[in-house]
Amino acid sequence: MIDGNVIKTQRKKLHISQKDLADNITTQGTISALERNSTTPSSEILAKILDRLSLSLDDVLVANTKIQNQRFLNTADKQFMNYQFEDTLATLKKIKKTTVPEQQAHFNFLKTTAAMWIKKDYDDAVFGYNQILQESTDKANIYTILAICELGVTYEMKKELDKSSFYFKQLPALLTKINTDKNVFWYLMLLDNLSKYYSNTENYSSCLESLTTAIKFVRKHNTPMFMDSFYFLYATTLRDQHDSWTQEALAYMIKAWSFADFLGDKLVLQKAQEHLEQQNIL
Repeated sequence: MIDGNVIKTQRKKLHISQKDLADNITTQGTISALERNSTTPSSEILAKILDRLSLSLDDVLVANTKIQNQRFLNTADKQFMNYQFEDTLATLKKIKKTTVPEQQAHFNFLKTTAAMWIKKDYDDAVFGYNQILQESTDKANIYTILAICELGVTYEMKKELDKSSFYFKQLPALLTKINTDKNVFWYLMLLDNLSKYYSNTENYSSCLESLTTAIKFVRKHNTPMFMDSFYFLYATTLRDQHDSWTQEALAYMIKAWSFADFLGDKLVLQKAQEHLEQQNIL
């Protein structure tokens, strides 16, 4: 597959319209589709297009690796989001070496995190996340922010809470820099981890504020992702804040139980059911 963006960039650089580029070669519609990566013309037509743009086949095929890598990264994302960490690592092995900084950070984040949850090697994870931070030139890049968050998680798993707090305290400001509509899952994952940090440090007001933001965002995007986790944490935080199971807390726990059942989240479902049974709800 040819990277149509290279064609488009060169055409505009030479101030050639799609109609002029297509003249006596093909149709304007074909040029438009080619630039959108929606079609690949015959070798004869492609050779004429490249000649008119003073491009070689290598010029457009180099970027093809970028496209293929992105497809593998997209597949790995879906596997990661479904907690299929072994499959995530298997897909990442198919990716060829990339010189694209964002793709490299994306690759490193998925590989480091998937390996961490499989092997429970937190020291290796710390190295991987720090590598992302050192190599990143864009501190607002989503994978840089995710690396900072996961350093907080990792140090929490290592019981080094001061170091964990150092990273989590950076998150609120960093969350404002994210293109949330473009990164729905990652944004929700960040809010989930931040809310859990607030809960673990007994900062109940910040925890509830973070969860309220998360739940509103979920509703806005009409997705059930993380809803069982958000409702469960909301319920237990209200309980801890008031030192008892209020009606509001129990209502949130029922929601957590319902979403966990819908999503097939056995862990949250079991915990929610235990709480509700203890309160004679189920």
